[in-house]
Amino acid sequence: MDTTWRPRLRFPCDYPVKVMVRAEAGVRSHVDAIMARHAGPLDLSAVCERASAERRFLGITYVIHARDEQQIAQLFAALKGCPQVLLVL
Repeated sequence: MDTTWRPRLRFPCDYPVKVMVRAEAGVRSHVDAIMARHAGPLDLSAVCERASAERRFLGITYVIHARDEQQIAQLFAALKGCPQVLLVL
């Protein structure tokens, strides 16, 4: 049995990134800037946004064109460094 880990993705590829944030003024533009810095220009019309029932939190889904695993890792690290970001999937 081959136990060697192999990535399931073949790069480049479209890659969805879901970011859960506290719903605060300016948070969306801040997260958009992080995404653009690591993934290039974004089609903001394709970004999906959903507020929680009490509107305290916001789920934002982006689809980026990922070049490699390192790009995704750097993007996730930058997002996790943002104080308003609670979760990145």
